Amino acid sequence: ANVHLKAGKLKILAVTSPKRLAALPDVPALNDLVPGMVSVTWFGLVAPAKTPAAISAKLSATVADILKMPDIAKRFAEASADPLGNTPEEAAAWIKEESERWRAVVRAGNIKVD
Repeated sequence: ANVHLKAGKLKILAVTSPKRLAALPDVPALNDLVPGMVSVTWFGLVAPAKTPAAISAKLSATVADILKMPDIAKRFAEASADPLGNTPEEAAAWIKEESERWRAVVRAGNIKVD
């Protein structure tokens, strides 16, 4: 999208993240225009439920360190991605929150999930 944006072939109206992206500071977040409207694409690294806490913590810390590396941060910025590097607890809470939010949307819209 950035290539087309820079070429003037594309106008981004809003991003669906909760806040503006650092890579696109002039583009409003949809949440700014329609409060509460957030829909993000996310990727996560997960481990089996019985993974020992020490291993999960080490894995999380290592990934957080990797996300801070300048070359990695540059690649994410070029893709207009905003890596969070959440702790396992933060990620679990976010997944629960998102599941509940989208479950409510499915119910309210009487949507059939296949």
